[in-house]
Parts: sequence; C-alpha cells; structure tokens
Amino acid sequence: MAPLRDPVTITLDGEPIVAERGEPIAAALVAAGKLMVARSPKFHRPRGPSCFRAACDGCLARVDETPNVMTCMTPAREGTAVVSQNRLGPRQIDLLRMTDWFFPEGLDHHELFAGIPGVQNVMQAFARRVAGLGRLPAEGTPPRAAARRDADVVVVGAGPSGMAIASRLARAGRAVEVLDDQDAPGGGLTALDADDASSFSEIHASFMDLVARGRVRLRTSTIAGGVYGRDLLVSGPEGAEILLARALVLASGAHDGVLAFEGNDVPGLMSARAGGWLLRRGVLLGPRVVVVIPEGGGPFGASYARAMARATMQRQGKHAPTVTVVQGTPLRIKGSSRVKGVVVMTAAGKEEALAADAVLVDAPRSPAYELATQAGATVRHEPRGYVVVTDGGRAAEGVYAVGELAGCPLDAAAVDADAARAAATILSV
Repeated sequence: MAPLRDPVTITLDGEPIVAERGEPIAAALVAAGKLMVARSPKFHRPRGPSCFRAACDGCLARVDETPNVMTCMTPAREGTAVVSQNRLGPRQIDLLRMTDWFFPEGLDHHELFAGIPGVQNVMQAFARRVAGLGRLPAEGTPPRAAARRDADVVVVGAGPSGMAIASRLARAGRAVEVLDDQDAPGGGLTALDADDASSFSEIHASFMDLVARGRVRLRTSTIAGGVYGRDLLVSGPEGAEILLARALVLASGAHDGVLAFEGNDVPGLMSARAGGWLLRRGVLLGPRVVVVIPEGGGPFGASYARAMARATMQRQGKHAPTVTVVQGTPLRIKGSSRVKGVVVMTAAGKEEALAADAVLVDAPRSPAYELATQAGATVRHEPRGYVVVTDGGRAAEGVYAVGELAGCPLDAAAVDADAARAAATILSV
C-alpha cells in the first residue's frame, strides 16, 4: 500500500481506520483489510465491494447517519462514521445469517406457512423486519437546488471516448460540458497500468488542457440519471438540473462482465477493472491474487498483472504479493466471509484449484446502453450484451453515442477515429 499524503481517521462500526482524505471510503476499507462491508438484504450473506463504480450493492453502508450510501463513490473525511447495516449482532457474525443455513435452496416468505391462519401473517411480518437495506435517516434531507436550462453540447462520460469527442467539439467552437460520476476523468484508463494507458496520453492531455483553459466544463461526481424525451436529468454537487442540449453525446462506456458461478458474491471477488483501479490508488488486495480471464475478456486482467510485476520489482526483495493469471472460466469460489481460493476451468479444459486472498475476473464487458435506449436509440444483441446502433455516431434525434456502448474497442486509434466521425456528424447539423 502506498503511504498516505493527507491522512484522516474514519470509523467502521466504531473501529478507527486511517484513510487518504478524499479517497472513496470503500477503497480505504479494502486497504485496511475490511473486505466485508455489507450483508445481503434477504439471506444476510457477506458482501464486499466488487465494482467500485456504483454498479453493485457490496459497499452499501450507513454513513454519518445516512443509510444505503455507495461508499465507493463517497469521499473520506475526518471523522466520517461508517456503520454496517441490516444485521443482528456484529458485522462479522450476523445472527440472521442462520436464514441462509435453514433455507439453502432459497426462500419465498410469501409461501411460508401459507394457508395457516395467523401464522403466515406473523412470518411475513418477521421476514420484512429481517430483510431490508437499513434504517431511515436520523434527520430529513433538506431541499437541494434545482434548475432547468438549455445547453449546447453535453457529453455523458469522461472516459477516453468522452474526452476525445469533447475535445474535438470544443476546438470547433462548441460550448461543451462533460458529466462523469467518478471523482476524476479517465474512465477505464484509471484502471490500466500506466504504461498501458500511455497510448491514450494525447487524448487525455488535450482534454485536460481544454478544461484548464475553460474551453470545456468538466463536472465530476455528477450523475446523468435519466433521459425523458429530450430532457436529461442531472444530479451532482451543484444540485439537480434538467438539461435540454442541442446535442447529447453518450459516452457511458461498458459495465464489468458478470458471470454466474458458485460464490460469485463472496467478499474479495472483484472485477479486474476494479482491482486495477485500486492498484493505481496504491491499494493491494492481499498476498495472493488470482486473475481469471475468460474468452473474450480483457484488457484489465493482463494490465493488472503487468502493474503488479513492476510493483514487485520495485520492492527490491521485500515480501511482495504474487499474481497468478489463468485463462479460463471460474467455477466456484472457496470461502464464505472472504475469498480463500478459486476453482477454474482453464482454456485447456482442465479444472484447477488455486489458493487466493482475492480473485479478479476480467469477463467481457457489456455496453452501458441504458441512457441511449431511454433516448430512443436502437440496440443490437451480441454475446457481450446490447450494443447501440449508430449512423455516423447518431443514435437518435439529437442524441449521439461513442465508445464502448457503440461497439468501439478500448483502443486509442479506434477511439479517436470514432470520436472524429461522431464530431463531424454533430458539426454538420
């Protein structure tokens, strides 16, 4: 783990933890070895952060008396109090976990004791109390500012494709603002080894120069919540807005691939992209990390291994983590409250068991098409998911799609060419 530059102290269930000021709380918890943060709503199975992009429920916690906070998106500040929720007893030994042991094949509480007068109502009331996502906030949330306004070009996503098209349009004289839900731009580049990300350096440098000169307005920690007709709902530190853009450019990238296998919810199992993102922030996952790359996966798993190899060399003989890369498909995770190993069906057709403290899976990524379909775009189905169909970048009236959600690979030359086509279409309108 990298030394902290500006340490603050937060607490997890009353236990003090040192964090870097401003880093996501979940990253600080993982760095401190706290892989189990939450419990599943119904069976109270252990949960931990797995995506670090607010796409799972593994990091949900009560933060400063506000329930169901995505701690992977919430910055650490001095005195931040994090409390695990939906448990009876300590976080590590939740007594309600017995529900899972009694009903290993699943439980539909609506059918439990069905038809027995009085008993079914009692059981349903108990089930509702056992399940859930935490208690209500201690205090009401005060109203936030809200506004409606017109905009020229709004780009959703500050990954490589979003940065590339924003730069082209800004240099052409358009007023561009870029929204991203992360605390810094870069998207998938922030999870790649520095050498692997260097091929995108020109795209990144050009974008940041335009931001610094006020030619592009960058709004981080800001969420594009939905598209309603031509209206874009936006929420962030500046409050809530309804934006009506002359051109709405969607560069929302892709979701981490998720595979169905036994134990795929055990704390310590993460996407390879999440693992790389943590490593770039100086967070190590344990002494033994296994990276599993199924067919069609990449590039984050291999990039993680290269970054770890470089970090190991820099430790100059000190005890360093080991990383094992396996081409294949995970079959099951060993461990209950945290990962202890993984069984993989290798590409050669051999079943292999490996000890591990963390497992990273680099499955094929699924295009993040949701906003595009809300805006009226057409999608086509591929094995990895639904890809947005475009014509020169145009996905619907006034709406454009670039990058992975439109089928563009995560390659610097391809991203730049894709952005050039879409920018030319926008400028021709």
